[in-house]
Amino acid sequence: MEAQQTTEVEHPLTTPRDEPFHGPDIFTSAQGVFQGRFELERVVAGSRDRVLFVARDLVLKRRVALRVHLTPGGRNRKWFERETEVLATLDHPSIRTVYAAGYEGEWAYRVSEWIEGESLADAVARGPRSIPLVLHLARHLMSAIEYAHSERMVLRRIIPTTVMLDETLRPVITDLRYANRCLKLADPDQDESATPFLAPEAWHGHYGEPGSDVYAVGALLYFALTGQPPASNPKDIVPPSELRPNSPQLLDRMVMRATAQDPRDRYLSAADMAEHLASELGEFEAPVAMPAPGASREDPDAWEKQLRRALGDQYELLEEVGVGGFGSVYRVRDLSLEREVALKVLHPYLTADRKVVERFRTEAQLAAKLDHPNIVSIYGVGSRAGLLWYTMEYIAGWSLAQLIHLEGPLTLSRWTTMMEQILGALQHAHSHDLVHRDLKPENILIDAHDLSVAITDFGLALALHGKRHRVEESHSGTPEFAAPEQMLGEPVDHRADLYALSLVGYYGLTGRLPFEGGTVESVLARKSAGELPRIQQFRDDVSDALFDVLKRGASKNPDERFASAAEYAASLRAATRASVGSLRERLRELFGNR
Repeated sequence: MEAQQTTEVEHPLTTPRDEPFHGPDIFTSAQGVFQGRFELERVVAGSRDRVLFVARDLVLKRRVALRVHLTPGGRNRKWFERETEVLATLDHPSIRTVYAAGYEGEWAYRVSEWIEGESLADAVARGPRSIPLVLHLARHLMSAIEYAHSERMVLRRIIPTTVMLDETLRPVITDLRYANRCLKLADPDQDESATPFLAPEAWHGHYGEPGSDVYAVGALLYFALTGQPPASNPKDIVPPSELRPNSPQLLDRMVMRATAQDPRDRYLSAADMAEHLASELGEFEAPVAMPAPGASREDPDAWEKQLRRALGDQYELLEEVGVGGFGSVYRVRDLSLEREVALKVLHPYLTADRKVVERFRTEAQLAAKLDHPNIVSIYGVGSRAGLLWYTMEYIAGWSLAQLIHLEGPLTLSRWTTMMEQILGALQHAHSHDLVHRDLKPENILIDAHDLSVAITDFGLALALHGKRHRVEESHSGTPEFAAPEQMLGEPVDHRADLYALSLVGYYGLTGRLPFEGGTVESVLARKSAGELPRIQQFRDDVSDALFDVLKRGASKNPDERFASAAEYAASLRAATRASVGSLRERLRELFGNR
């Protein structure tokens, strides 16, 4: 999209309205003056003294902005010359570049970068900018003003119409007319719309200080985040999150500190502000191939810092929700889609193992193929700074293990609903040749809103590709719930999940592990030697028919288990009906004559 160049329009109060712009005549005149050097395309903006053309440099063969000052002598000509000098002394990608300047008769002109894009004001007019873009703006603007300050320049007046976004969305400051070095020659700045972006100490033509530019950047970020300029009085500025609830806490803190009324309460410099951002989110450069040294679960502060920097502009870390042997799960905010998601990150000490890394990626790829209401959806895979992760649907609630710890064993009706939902999910996964292989109470999530169940962490799932797993692929799972053949490293199939579910079901009804305690070897020995312990010793409301279903699902011999999750579900429903019928008969016997 071609730039609108709204930044080049003269301030209306600097150009009397009764002195009209020269119109088409100036274009014809300029064509003659610059013939052979520039091919003029059109007039972009103009006033009594200044005209902006977009032109093609015939020597360098590129589009340029050609700004012409028409009226010789006077303060306005000196103002134009001073701004040209100031722009020419600066060399930063986020400050407009001047290529050349000179005189043609009574005209003064400068040739500068033509920016293909739009102003920040035009972009925000369509709605607040994405949070990653706001962070992108912050980095570039802070870099620009820190550079300007190193050149003893205070920009003072940086407003949405003077910040252009090029085609890469890089911000470019285009107007330095009111910078400190130009201020003695400048006309009074009476644009009230600029006031919210000016630090109080820079009002009414005062020079301001470096902290004034920190204020301006904070105000611009506020505008990009919320779609509204901040209050003109800094004391009335509310945190961006009050207008945009998904705004990260980091941006809230940065903006509010940058726009403090007293300069002493702001960041000491743009570099200080940039360091605050980098310390939490990193520089967001190219991904780092190897893990950063020193950060591990044993050093929580270093680990969290590394993780925050790795997540960068993509996710805001909110809280840890689970830890396992393979990875940790966090509740994060996706800053692009502005929604909460769960993020599972591989423990960094495992990234040196190529097989583990590949298995981690395979986990996400395979699980992403599943589309079922009772299976947690996978959204994407990412890596940076030596860390690997994938994001998935966030279920606000508890795991089955947490729920039983808090409330005790499930009621029979609630348990039956849970089992049916899990079996439906397993049937879907098994139809895609996926075996979970680590089904346990921690991997069964219960939504606090509607109490629906969702299976998470197909971390041990592997595609069967029409054949059984090799022995070396089978050593995994949680011993208390894993099928005997899986613990022995023998080939496994979908019936290993049905075994694990039976033990999960037993746990859900009793709050106890059916094969509890001791070493892995002792757990395996008990599983291999005996049947599922009789459940009626803990629950007298569980019928023999229901227990028989669990017992068959937990048979030590896979061939004696149900052939599929669908068969398991059908048997469960039949046993439930039989149990309800038996209960009715007992009630009739007890109360039928009353």
